[in-house]
Amino acid sequence: MKRHLITVAVLTFAVMLTTFSSCRKPKAEDNTPAPEGLYLGIVGFNSDLYTMPLGLLNQNTKHDFENFVDGLTMQNGTILYHAVNTGLNSLAQARIPENLINVSVVTFTDGLDQGSYILSEYNSGNEYLSAVNSRITNEQIGGNNIAAYSIGVRGSDVADVESFRNNLKKLSSDPVNNVFEVSNMNEASEKFAQIAQQLYNQSTYYNITLKLPAQEPGTKIRFTFDNVNDANASQCYIEGVYSRNNGKGQLNEIQYHGLKSMSGRVVTASSEGIFDVFAFQNLTDLSGNQIATDYVKQWIWVESTAQWQYNSEFTPSGNTEIIDEYKSAMIMLVLDCSSSLSGDFTTMKTAANSFIETLSGNYSGR
Repeated sequence: MKRHLITVAVLTFAVMLTTFSSCRKPKAEDNTPAPEGLYLGIVGFNSDLYTMPLGLLNQNTKHDFENFVDGLTMQNGTILYHAVNTGLNSLAQARIPENLINVSVVTFTDGLDQGSYILSEYNSGNEYLSAVNSRITNEQIGGNNIAAYSIGVRGSDVADVESFRNNLKKLSSDPVNNVFEVSNMNEASEKFAQIAQQLYNQSTYYNITLKLPAQEPGTKIRFTFDNVNDANASQCYIEGVYSRNNGKGQLNEIQYHGLKSMSGRVVTASSEGIFDVFAFQNLTDLSGNQIATDYVKQWIWVESTAQWQYNSEFTPSGNTEIIDEYKSAMIMLVLDCSSSLSGDFTTMKTAANSFIETLSGNYSGR
C-alpha cells in the first residue's frame, strides 16, 4: 500500500511538472523586419561594460545617444575583447531592416586588454582575440560582411607596442585600410570624423537623373560633369550608345570615367513625352563621394566630323536632378573608458558625439 501511494505521488508530481513546463514555452521569435533607418549601438568599457542598445539614430533621437556618451565615466581596467564581442552579439541578435546595406563596428582604445578571457569560455586573451577576429572576418549579418574599424592612441603605460598594434589589426576587417594608430586624441577625433562620413556615404545613395529628347538609334552620347568646354578634356563622364527597345530609350555599352554607379552598362529610360529620363543609381566619384550636377553638359558624337557636338539646350537646372535615397545601416561604437585616458577622456567623448552628429545629419524623422 505504501509503495502504491508513493507511485501515485510521483506520477502526480510529474503531471504537475509537465503542466507547469507547458505554460512556460518560449515566445515565438519575431522575424518581422525592423523599420528602415540607421541604427546605432554603443559599448563603453573599462573593468565593466556600459551598453546603449541598438536603436534608430536620427535628428529626433541623437540626444539620447549623446547623453549616454556624456554619462560615461572612467575606471581602471580594459576588457577590450569582451566589449567588441558584446557589440558583435548585439548586431547578430538584432532584427534586420530589409534594405540593410552596411554593418560596421568602430572601436577606440588606448591600451591593452586586461582580463577579458576571465569573462569568457576561452583560456587566454590570445584565444579570445582570435575568436573575435574570426567573427569579424567570417560572420555576415543580413547578408552583409562586417566592416570593422579600429582607432588607437597608445597610452604611456603601454610597453608592448607589438601587442597594441596587433590588437588594432585583429579588431579590424581590413588591417591596411581600417586601422588608425594615431599619436594624440586630436588626430583620433579626425579619424572618428573620417569614418563617420565614410559610413554615412555608404548608407546614402545619390541617384542622378539626366533628361534629354529621344535620339536617333546608334547615337553616341556623353554626359560630362567637370565643367569642360571640350568633351575630350573631361575626366568625369558617362558615355553610351542610344537605342530604342520596346518603345523606351536605352543607353548601352555605358562607360563610367572617373565615376561609378550601381546601374551597370545598360540603363533604360522612363518617358516624359518626347523626353527620355535616364536614372543612374548611386552615382559617385571613385571614392564614393556625391557628384555635383552644377556643370553637367551633354554631347553627341558626330561621325562625319569626328567631333563631339555640345547640346546647348541641355541645362543642369532643367535636365538634371539629384535624389537622395537612404539605405539602412547598423553601426556599433565601442569606446575605451579606462582611467589611463586621464585628461583625454573628455576629448574622446566629444569625438564620439561628433561621430553621432555626423551619422544623424540627414536622417531627420526616419
